[in-house]
Amino acid sequence: MISVFRDINKFAKKWKWLDVLAIFCARILPYLMVLFLVIFAIATKNWQIIFFTLLSALIARFVLNSFIYHFYKEVRPAYIRGANVLIPIPGNPSFPSSHAAVFSAISFTLFLYNIQIAYVFLALSLLIGVARVFCGVHWFRDILGGFASGFLSAIIVYYILIYLHI
Repeated sequence: MISVFRDINKFAKKWKWLDVLAIFCARILPYLMVLFLVIFAIATKNWQIIFFTLLSALIARFVLNSFIYHFYKEVRPAYIRGANVLIPIPGNPSFPSSHAAVFSAISFTLFLYNIQIAYVFLALSLLIGVARVFCGVHWFRDILGGFASGFLSAIIVYYILIYLHI
């Protein structure tokens, strides 16, 4: 996995426009996705979209990821020699990625409401993850682990909806 990291991160600090794009995807795009989700919920008058996608995100980040952080502490690639770091280094462990977990959880849960938007969110979530590898704060396996956490969280929310008959 270190080779996948190096294959992506080696392009950081080579072209200013690519660095700006990666920083935008890693730091700003997540906020724009949440803003779009709120606007979409308002437009469709469906508040369940907000509630259940955010519930899924919270389960992924604060239940599943926190459980893993308690037992497994992965050092971030930013601390290795030769890593190109473009954004501030988060304080929590590297594996699994909280960003990947949160936004993949939202994306997978969106499949219950709107398949087209779910696919777009899934692609954007992957873009955020790759951008965070590019920026030097995650290994690629962190992104994969975050997606697994997000997927499991969406399944948990799905079964909550079934149990509540919603």
